[in-house]
Formats: sequence, C-alpha cells, structure tokens
Amino acid sequence: MIRIKRYAIFILGFVLVLGHGCATKSKVTNNQMELYLLVGQSNMAGRGTIEAIDTATHANVYVLNAEDGWSLAKEPLHYDKANRGVGPGFVFGQIMAANRKGTRIGLIPAAVGGTKISYWHPGGKRGLYEEAIRKAKVAMQQGKLKGIVWQQGESDSNTKDAPLYKERLMALMQSFRKDLGNPDLPIVLGGLGDFLRRDTYKQVNQAIQEAANELGYAAYSEPSKLGHIGDNLHFNSSAQRENGKHMAEAMLGLLE
Repeated sequence: MIRIKRYAIFILGFVLVLGHGCATKSKVTNNQMELYLLVGQSNMAGRGTIEAIDTATHANVYVLNAEDGWSLAKEPLHYDKANRGVGPGFVFGQIMAANRKGTRIGLIPAAVGGTKISYWHPGGKRGLYEEAIRKAKVAMQQGKLKGIVWQQGESDSNTKDAPLYKERLMALMQSFRKDLGNPDLPIVLGGLGDFLRRDTYKQVNQAIQEAANELGYAAYSEPSKLGHIGDNLHFNSSAQRENGKHMAEAMLGLLE
C-alpha cells in the first residue's frame, strides 16, 4: 500500500501538469479500457465547487457521457441534476490510470442525488438500477468492467431505514454482480461524512463497513474529514478529491 499511496500523492500534486488541453470528446476505438461503474446518490455525483484542477483532462481517463459516447473525463462527471459538481470519480480515475500503466480508464457515471437505496434495487423507483446496468453494458463494448464504486446512505440515515441498510446493500451488490456477469466483481463502498446531522448515519456507516467485510472482493473506503460545502450533507471539493484517492487505493488493493 505504500507504493499505491506514493502514486496517489503524485497524481494529486501534479494533476494540472498531466492535463492534456480542454478537449471534451474523443472516439475510443480499442477494447483496452478498464471500466468502473460509479453509483449512489449526490455525494457520488458530486456537489463540490469546480476549480481549475477539476477540469484539466487526462489522456487516459474517459467518461461515458449523456449521449452514451466517450469523452475525456473532467468535472462534472455526472449529469443527474443542475447543481452537479466535484465528486470522487475524476480523481479516482486519474489515480487508477497512474497505477494501471498503459491502460485507459473508463468511468461510467450513474449516480443520482436524493435517492434511497430502495430506489436502486431491481424494479425500484425511477429505474435507477436498470439504467446503471444499461450504461455499464454500453461501456463494456469498449472494455472490461473491473469494479463498482458505491457512495450512498445519507438518505437512509433515519430510524426507519438505517436498521435495514446492510441487508439492502448486500442484496443490491449481489444483484449488480449477477446482472453484470461477474460474481467476484470488485466493489468499493464509500463511508459517510461525519458531519451528517442525524446520528443514525453511524448505524448506516457501520452497515457499510460490515457489508464490505462480508461481500468478498469488497473494501470499505474511509470518508474524508476535510469538510462539507456548508450544508452538513455534501462533501466539499477538497474532501471529494481525498475520497477519490481513498477509493482508488481501496480498488487497487482489490485488484492486486
């Protein structure tokens, strides 16, 4: 893990140097991409303020865009709501590219803000699960799905839903693995911010950690303590970059 962290620090410190212009679209013609499905609610989609460091593209990090085409990745990756901003996905992709030498990284944004985990189950509200599967399969025409990154639980941090979170999370991740054709697909589960107003977030966070331990080929990603955007709900930009670093470290550990 020492080697991984050294790469992580390098990529965060020199991301502007690694930027390759402002091009937003690129045709991907090979089948060498390593793909990662980004799912959850608003703290995966991102609500942090976008800065210059967040828009410097990387030659080997791509995102599946709203038209099901490939663009060079930059923030915002997601397109769920008008207030979208910096999430963990872009830095996650850059660190994965730095450590997976000679490989293009493809990010599949599928998070939607304000969604409970029950919305994400197959047949659930708004067809979130089905759309995530559809996007993943579109992306898989250009590469291999290597993992899922999940950041969600804020909407379930209440006395009614928190006790059910672990069971629901385990079932959802098993469904993703089944429908994406890989029972051992690596999964990283992001922890919740310690600034959430309801103490029940601690129960959900414990459930996330337990699920990571029990799913197999899964890991818990420590949440950043660098703060929120002022609403006690959404990680700020600095925190999201750190979350992306932690998630990449966790995923790299699963791929070793």
